[in-house]
Amino acid sequence: MYFSSLIEQISEIIPIEATNIRDVFDIRDLSLIDGSQKDFQNDVLYIGYYEQIAFGKLPPQAILVHTDKSANLIQKDIDLALVESNKLFGIINTAKTIIDASRGKGLYAELMDCAIQTKSVTAFINMAATKLGNSVVLLDRNFKILAFSNIYPIEDPLWELNIKQGYCNYEFISAVNELESIKNAPKTSEPVVVVCDASPIRKLSSKIIQNGKHIGFVLMLEKENALSPSHFEQLKTVSTAAGDVVSRFAPYLLPDNTQYQRLLYDLLIGTPPEKLAPHIEKLAFSKHLCALCIKQSSYIDQKYLKETVAEKLKSLLPGTHMTFHKNSIAALVAFGDATYFSQEQLASLETFAKADFLRIGISNVFTKIEDFESRYTQACQAVDIDRQLKNGACICRYLDYSFFDLLNSVAGSVELKSFYHPSLDLIKEYDHNNNTDLYHSLDTFLLCGCNIKLAAEKLFIHRNSLSYRLRRIAELTQLNFEDRNTCFLLEMSYRIDRFTNVHNV
Repeated sequence: MYFSSLIEQISEIIPIEATNIRDVFDIRDLSLIDGSQKDFQNDVLYIGYYEQIAFGKLPPQAILVHTDKSANLIQKDIDLALVESNKLFGIINTAKTIIDASRGKGLYAELMDCAIQTKSVTAFINMAATKLGNSVVLLDRNFKILAFSNIYPIEDPLWELNIKQGYCNYEFISAVNELESIKNAPKTSEPVVVVCDASPIRKLSSKIIQNGKHIGFVLMLEKENALSPSHFEQLKTVSTAAGDVVSRFAPYLLPDNTQYQRLLYDLLIGTPPEKLAPHIEKLAFSKHLCALCIKQSSYIDQKYLKETVAEKLKSLLPGTHMTFHKNSIAALVAFGDATYFSQEQLASLETFAKADFLRIGISNVFTKIEDFESRYTQACQAVDIDRQLKNGACICRYLDYSFFDLLNSVAGSVELKSFYHPSLDLIKEYDHNNNTDLYHSLDTFLLCGCNIKLAAEKLFIHRNSLSYRLRRIAELTQLNFEDRNTCFLLEMSYRIDRFTNVHNV
């Protein structure tokens, strides 16, 4: 805002006389002249008495009480207006209100320009943090982290954890909702100060209201710069801009908030089932259920994942409900009268995953919706274990990886090699000394259910050749492949060997 415009607006309320107008600098703030200023800032309007100006240096723009000495500044190189002494305090309040409003409009324009140019919510939040001088976090109304600034370190332990996991858990949300400042917060974007015993840093929170609906929050952490009155106006402006930016450029960030979506999300963040019982009773679920974890195998932006991939999945598996958790799709599949995926459905899922560069984890079947969180964890673990083993599968059934998950849970607490069949070391040594491939041949034989014909085909050798290798193994180790317990122990040992080789346990 330029000096002439400010004086014009003030004069509509309080009589004021502009004597010098240059309009060189944009006014963004005001300050009282107190005699201590050694330097004056170009974007600040100074208000007070001429006699208080020290060191003989003039401010670039000022409103001074009308005296003979101040009148001597007419025609000097300064934007100047004069007021009567009894109007000074009114001028201060009026000027502050006008400048704050103007600053808000300017901040909104800058933020929107940034969003338009970058199409990035993170860039928008970083600019907001720059303007506020503190870290900023953007959340949806379910307390899921949508974006956060990274230009200042976030050193609040609670918010470090929230940002790391991408959401606020049930205990955190419950504690926040019990704070008096939150209970008494207005249903507008008016900022409120948030203080809690578990966090060392004060926060300023503003609701994001879009088309009359509460869609999220903007949170400023008081760390780099102390909370000031200007932060309230600025955060309110940031909140308004955030609603426009998300709605315009990133609507996919906002949850659909269907009853099923809300329930799945609440289960994933740890909401106790007893708290959700009234909601569960209102919804219908199939007898046989399954959880899917759909992750990216290569970079896919959230918009594509949440819009295109989600819609394809709904088309592929009608009746599927889903939410989004830790940058992945968490889906609930209902089988109806069936008890598991058909071979055709698995084939379609694999085609879908390959086409969109996805990795899909599939949980064990369950019957109670309350088990969704634990089964979704299974689906995620299947994908993670497959990646650890470097299998490269795009469809990962937990059923196929449950033994490796068991090994993960006990690794470090027991010596896994103690459960390892000693015959395998003998076979390895023999292969090393004789340049043979008995170890791999036995592994393939066991994986094929001890079917010589199928194993020979997988090894691309004649079945007689495989029979010879098995006889040689039996002579070397005294193993009996007709004993089911022996075969079980050998299969387990191969998996332990593979796990320990990958993890160096």
